[in-house]
Amino acid sequence: MRLSSLREVVRGRGLSDRSNERPSCKAAVSAAFLAIAIGAGTAHAGEEYVPGPQDTLKVRVYEWRPSTGTAFEWAPLTGDFVVSSAGNLSLPIIGNVPVAGKTLEQISETIGERLQNEVGLQKRPSASVEISSYRPLFVTGLVASPGKYNYSPGLTVIQALSMAGGIGSTDASMISLQRDALSSKGQVRELEAERLGLVARQARVDAVLNAASSVVFPQELTSRFNEPRFSKMMEEEQSLFETRERSMMTEIDALNRAKVLANNQIDALKEKAASLAKQIDLASKDLNTVNKLVSQGLTVSTRQLGANQTVAELESRNLDVSLATLKTEQDLAKVDQDIADVHNRYRVNALTEAAELRDRFASNTEKTKTAGDQLKNLEVRAPSAMASLAEEKAPYTFLMTVNRIIDGTMQTLVVGDNDPVMPGDMIRVQQREEPTVTSTDVSSN
Repeated sequence: MRLSSLREVVRGRGLSDRSNERPSCKAAVSAAFLAIAIGAGTAHAGEEYVPGPQDTLKVRVYEWRPSTGTAFEWAPLTGDFVVSSAGNLSLPIIGNVPVAGKTLEQISETIGERLQNEVGLQKRPSASVEISSYRPLFVTGLVASPGKYNYSPGLTVIQALSMAGGIGSTDASMISLQRDALSSKGQVRELEAERLGLVARQARVDAVLNAASSVVFPQELTSRFNEPRFSKMMEEEQSLFETRERSMMTEIDALNRAKVLANNQIDALKEKAASLAKQIDLASKDLNTVNKLVSQGLTVSTRQLGANQTVAELESRNLDVSLATLKTEQDLAKVDQDIADVHNRYRVNALTEAAELRDRFASNTEKTKTAGDQLKNLEVRAPSAMASLAEEKAPYTFLMTVNRIIDGTMQTLVVGDNDPVMPGDMIRVQQREEPTVTSTDVSSN
């Protein structure tokens, strides 16, 4: 019977004036109440649904009054009422009615009994209770639009996931998040490659500063030598080290050859100086002899003049040799200084590069931290977007679970696409790597 027809019966339209029709009308009203009660008791597709907090119940209470042949509506008790968090239904006149753990039929009987006892009625009024709106369900995890959704009877897991946009589905906002995630992931990879490149450079610089014969790379690089990218990186740094080492040694070898030449020249000049010293000594003795002969008148003065000239010439030549020796010794000292300068120049270049590397390492660390924080933020904001971009070795599957209160305790159940959903359920979609396992059907509670 439709509600409008029932209200006409309740209001007694056409009944109070036709006393001969009252029995049939009374039967009709009783049948209507019976139909309502049956409909309320089977509100969940034949299941005995137990209301809980946040459910909204539609309550209607009527009393049949034979004296007037009408059905009296208890208007204060007719309407929509929300079940409280404590599991009670707060109703006018009769106060709080506990509904936790009770079916709709039991709640109807309780309301009728409470009203009868409260106002002292001889006969228990007829109360009907049905679900006006169910408490919401929640969908979270790897879905396009996690959130709270309205429940409707007969809802299945796959239908609930469809309301949330489906698994792995994307919209414009998620595409933007995925683009941000790709950018952040690419930046992290780029920064990691840059860091390893800096590590390789640092190993080369350390080898230069320690005057090592070859570059010793750290384990984090040598362990990845089989990867072409990193093996090439280490080979290039080793080649650069060897090239610069050869360049330095070439300069030093050239200076060492100049040093050897200067030493040889000094030795030759010393020998020449010794020879000149002997010649000067002989010339000086000859000059002394000539001077004695001249003083005795035994020889002419021209011979004395020639001897003096010979001694003077030899002394002049000896002075030139001394000056040449001194200049060669200065050149030799300069060669030693040049060799030291070559070593210092390469060391200064290595120290400068080391300082630059410290700055590059610090900048790389900060950028990596920022990119990592961005990825963590995206994982929190949009886990489904991150999961869809995950680089997997094998195709991944999804694990669907439901958090449901059963017998007063929260339980986690593994569900499949066609398993039923209950009001208040929390459906969670997660990623799993293992092969798909047939989910266990969850019986409704």
